[in-house]
Formats: sequence, structure tokens, C-alpha cells
Amino acid sequence: MTAFPYPEAVFRYFTEIAAIPHGSGNTAGIRAWCLNTAAKIGADAHADSAGNVIIRVPGSQGLENRPRVILQGHLDMVCAQLPDCRKDMAHEGLDLIWDADTLTADGTTLGGDDGIAVAYAMALIADDSIPHPPLTVILTVDEETGMDGAAALSPDELDGRYLINLDSEDEGVFTVGCAGGVRLHLIYPAAAEAASGTLFTLTLSGLTGGHSGSEIGKPLLNANTAMLRLLRAVPEPIRLAAFCGGVRDNVIPTECTAAFYCTTDAVLGAVAAERDRLCAGFPAEQGLSLVIGTAAESAHSALSAEQTAALLSQLSALPNGVQRLDPQLHTPLTSLNLGIMQLMQDGFHVDALLRSGIDAEKDALAEIMKHSVQDAGGTASESGRYPAWEYQPGTTLEQTAVDVYRSMFGKEPVTETIHAGVECGLLAAKAAGIACISVGPDLSDVHTPREALSVSSAARTWDFLCALLKALT
Repeated sequence: MTAFPYPEAVFRYFTEIAAIPHGSGNTAGIRAWCLNTAAKIGADAHADSAGNVIIRVPGSQGLENRPRVILQGHLDMVCAQLPDCRKDMAHEGLDLIWDADTLTADGTTLGGDDGIAVAYAMALIADDSIPHPPLTVILTVDEETGMDGAAALSPDELDGRYLINLDSEDEGVFTVGCAGGVRLHLIYPAAAEAASGTLFTLTLSGLTGGHSGSEIGKPLLNANTAMLRLLRAVPEPIRLAAFCGGVRDNVIPTECTAAFYCTTDAVLGAVAAERDRLCAGFPAEQGLSLVIGTAAESAHSALSAEQTAALLSQLSALPNGVQRLDPQLHTPLTSLNLGIMQLMQDGFHVDALLRSGIDAEKDALAEIMKHSVQDAGGTASESGRYPAWEYQPGTTLEQTAVDVYRSMFGKEPVTETIHAGVECGLLAAKAAGIACISVGPDLSDVHTPREALSVSSAARTWDFLCALLKALT
């Protein structure tokens, strides 16, 4: 594209970024680009040991003594593509499609999450005509796979009074708090023995699924818990031979398969009846499909009937979904998602993601889960723990942002806390007293090949960001 829409520098930088492969775990190229671009601008820039990029510039004339502001985003993007797209996203850049007011990528994710933050930051520090206080730009690595860069960042780098995160996806919506989270990895005892007879197979698919934070409060069916209900509906003892459901712990699972041995002829009717009860209880799941099959197996392996019964009982007792609503906001406060369940040689594995706006409540729920598997003779471990970003009402940053937005657009912005993790939670915990807010332009269908950025929204958000930086005192 030879002529870029307004703001020209933002979209020129975004195009350069899109030409560099930068999926999670593959950020060396974009990191080098950021450092080289900062060097051309004459900004002080470096990368820390984790691969985060930190850039500092002084304030504009007349604003040199204003409080320093941190602009923060992340370098990595989610790489997803259509089945017939042949692009090698680990080595090839994106093919951008400019269509009226929409920017997309041909057959792949766009990387607007969070390439727009990198583009905004670079355009700001490159333009001497834009009034701004002293700025620190922090661009972290591997946000999409666990916020590893934010977790590793030294507190010494957080040298501002205010932090503006540029990773939101709805224009005019200011995020001022978020849930904390922790990933749990449970392994229940499950020792297979030789088995033979009629092998029944169940394949559950077509569920809606969704993000385990932002969509956990919707009336969605979890394919893993649904399969447990189907298996427990069989009136006679069964021997579990296979179970596999879910792809990620932060995604409400849409598919699950299971196989088991059973001698009764009542399997088909019992499972079909339970399927009907599931459909009645979750009317929004119009795409639910259950395929029941049988196969004669002369020699296979499966759990004993006694161990199967005990395991299904233990798994069915695990909590799932929203555990408590915020009494004021009436949104999920504490939840968990049984994202992955799989019968493997060393046991039955459960990967779950717990979230809460109150860290103590999240920790208590994690202990309940750990005791459950330990009481059954299994093991529990955790990873990816990050703190809640608890809302601090009335900060100068929030009030100034609201006032600037109202003045510019003649309407009130939405101020909200979200039931999902953002890097502000980790960063705010490292720097006592820092005020944070998250803003961004309209992005739709992120993390999918349908991802789209609104060009006009990106322009309005740019104007707002520039005005906010000038107004902060």
C-alpha cells in the first residue's frame, strides 16, 4: 500500500510489523525491529533478559516535568489460519487486506492484538510535534501464552506514575481491573488392565465454546463435564478405555470423545436420554451432536469397573463454571474452567484455569481442587499464577481519561473490570501506587483468521491517546 490512512505513521508502522513473523515464542524479529526503529528515532532502548523491549524518551517542551507515563503492550500475536491457507506463519509475514474501514489479513490472524500497541507507541515517540510527558514504552513477550514477559519484568523498569495498557479491543471501554488466575494440573490414578468385549464410543461435538474468562458466565455447555454426565448415565458398570476432551485450559471445550466396555444392551437408550436432558438444560447449544458407536474388540485395555466408577464420581464432583458473582457488578467474580481432560498411560489428566477478582478466593478454590485429587491418591501442580488487578476508584488517570473522552466525543465511556487476565495485574503488583488503565480500538474476532481492526476506530483511539497524554498532570 503506497498511501496509508490517518494516522499515517501508525499504519505505516503496523504494516512493517505485519511483515515480520511474531507469534508467541517467535519474537526475535519484532524485538530487533523495535530496537532498530528506536535507534533511528534516537530513543534510549534496550531488551531485558526475558526479551521485553523498554524504550524511554523525555517529555516534550513544556511537559518535561510532568509525571512519567508508561505505554504498555505486547510483542507477540496468536498465529491461527484457515485450513486451506498455506502460509508458514513462523517464517512468513502477513498479507494485509485493506477494505474500506476494515483491516484484515488474508487467511490468517491479523495481529492487531497487539501490533496496534507497538505501532501506536512507535508513532508517538517518533513525532516531536505531539505533546507528551516523559514516556516509557514497555513491550512484553509471550503475553498470549502466559504473560511470561510481564512476569519476568524487573520492577525497576516500572518508573512511571501512570500506566496505559494498549491491549483492549473495544473503543470507549476503559478496563480498570481484572481477575487473577492460576493453572492447575491434576493427575488422578488410572491403571488400565486387559479388556475385551463390546467397545462403545461416544463423540460429542458442535458445542459453542468460547473464552473461559469473558464468556464463562454464558449458558454454555462444557464438553468435558457433559461427557462425564453421559458416561454416568449408563445403568450398568462400565470400564473406561479412552477419554479426550478440550484443547486449551482457557477455552471452554467444544468436543470430547470417550470409549468404554459394557455388557448391557441399555447403553444406547440411557445415553440418548441423557443427551436429551443436556439439550433441554442448555437450549443455546443448538449445534450439539452426539454420535454413539460400537466396535467388537478382542483385546484392548481399560480401567476396571470399580476404578471407573470411583474416577467418574471424583471428576463429576469437581466444580466448573462460575462459582460466585460480584454482588455489585453482577458479573463473574470467581470461576474455573475444566479445559482439558484426557486418559493417559500415567493417569487421568485434568488441566483447569481458575480466575477470581479476589486472590484469596482464587487460592481457596485451588486448594479445594488440590485436596480432591490428593485424597484420591493423585498429584497436583500449578503454573502461570498471576494476581488480580483490583480496581482503585477515583485515580487521576481514570478521571482524566473519562474527562478527555467526554470532551472529545460528547458521551461517557464505559468503565469496567473484566473476568480475564491482562498484564496490568502483574505489573501493578510489582509497583506499589502505580495507576493503570487499559484502552484500545475496536478489534473483532481476535485469535481467529477473521480478526479485523476498524481503521476509523484506530484513528479515534489515536487522537484520544494523544489528548490524554497531553492532559495528564
